[in-house]
Amino acid sequence: MSGSRTITEDDKRLDNVHVGDILREDFLIGTEIPVEDVAAGSGIDAHEIIAIMERRKDVDARIDLRLARYFGMSDGFFLRLQNHWDMEEVLRSEGAELDRIVQRAA
Repeated sequence: MSGSRTITEDDKRLDNVHVGDILREDFLIGTEIPVEDVAAGSGIDAHEIIAIMERRKDVDARIDLRLARYFGMSDGFFLRLQNHWDMEEVLRSEGAELDRIVQRAA
């Protein structure tokens, strides 16, 4: 995985790695592909790609399909990374409250 995998002191968890970090570190920097080439090849505006890498924009289904096809990944690859990041953020911010929810009997 990409990005810093350090453990935070307050909750002893690994940093939550954003899909934009993975896109930047593993798919662009790791392969030396310019953002402009990805934009031209995938049909995604370069500003959108940069916004994702800067964590200012989330990956949606349209972006996922275009990136996945461009990089030869399975459909849903980038969207699953986004969903994982989103869920982890909610668990970190609302975990204690979520733990108090009592499961309803069937």
